[in-house]
Amino acid sequence: MTTDRVRPPSFLAPFRTVSGSVLGAILACLTIVAASAATTIPAVRAQDADPAAVPAPPEITAAAALVIDITTGVPLYALNPDEPRPPGSTVKIATALVVVRNADLVESVVIDPTDLVDTALYSNMGLVAGDSLTVEQLLYGLLLPSGNDAARALARHVGTSLPGGTEDIAAATFAFVAAMNGLADELGLTNTAFANVAGEDADGQFVSARDLATLAGALLDDPTLAEIVATPGIDLVSAGPLAVLYSLPNSNALLADDGIVGVKTGSTEQAGACLVAAKRIGNRNRVISVVLGSGLEYTPDGFQVPESDRRYDDTRALLAALETDYRWVSPTAEGEVPGLAEELAAWGVTLARGPDIPVPVAELDALRYQLVLGPAAEPEAEVGRVLFFVEDRPVGERTVVQV
Repeated sequence: MTTDRVRPPSFLAPFRTVSGSVLGAILACLTIVAASAATTIPAVRAQDADPAAVPAPPEITAAAALVIDITTGVPLYALNPDEPRPPGSTVKIATALVVVRNADLVESVVIDPTDLVDTALYSNMGLVAGDSLTVEQLLYGLLLPSGNDAARALARHVGTSLPGGTEDIAAATFAFVAAMNGLADELGLTNTAFANVAGEDADGQFVSARDLATLAGALLDDPTLAEIVATPGIDLVSAGPLAVLYSLPNSNALLADDGIVGVKTGSTEQAGACLVAAKRIGNRNRVISVVLGSGLEYTPDGFQVPESDRRYDDTRALLAALETDYRWVSPTAEGEVPGLAEELAAWGVTLARGPDIPVPVAELDALRYQLVLGPAAEPEAEVGRVLFFVEDRPVGERTVVQV
């Protein structure tokens, strides 16, 4: 049996705000539900905020960029975030995700001569035909030195067991690329299409900065891949009879910077210099930065040419600006969100553990919250959420549990 909730007399406003003003018609009033059935509380996601309201980044050379707190879904800076662009080797984020979904890490892969690439033209891990490596070892070769040869070997191996795949190398690779596009559809990537597994420039292959951030978030949710992309370098001995030593440095030079935990570089003639980077903010939040086409110049006829590799300069500029422009507010810290602790206590509920809320420093005084509750429940059961806003923009939420 569910006990009806009673609104304390001191909370007569439809919902409470930090400044004491009512937020207006942004959301429905505080919902008090008395029912024996479970109540569905509508989600208000930070990523649903008006894209036009996301601040532009500081001056950078990149053609497109996005910085997002992937933990809360709050976009922090945006420059052409939905513009489809050549991805370079950032494609290998999707390659890795398809592999871990469809293969065991301990599976053995015998290297075929067709896996090898021209080492003068393409990044590689130095595979040797006839050698044998595990799927996990090839993932290191894929994500650290950005090995095109590792991408080919993994796609050939995994693709044979995918729908449409056979022992034929071309068919297996085609099936693997189809799975990459299926992954894009599953993740809701609207400005992404894959044509190959390594990221070589190709007609019909493109990705947006926003879609890459989503892919990177999915990669970081996988413990194995998250550990790999955070590894500065590793020495591996192949599992096959050749016992080849592979020394694999990580191509992501940003890993030397404090708090950086990945993710992937990319660079081709058409893509320019690209970088997807992830950084820890405090103990609970992760920020993902994406820059595409850093350091590109354009000829008078509009043809783009690489000027220099500016992806690290651009990314460092974006991450440094965060320290000035944003503050991560802890809703459970005393005084950070005035009135919230008292209102939660009055209802006999509390906040579950969760991320901090990124708020522009210039708009800290505009931070508001709405408490949305369902029926009372057993202790520690989820009973609602606190939704946080800056003016009318959602900037995060936290789960509410019964005390």
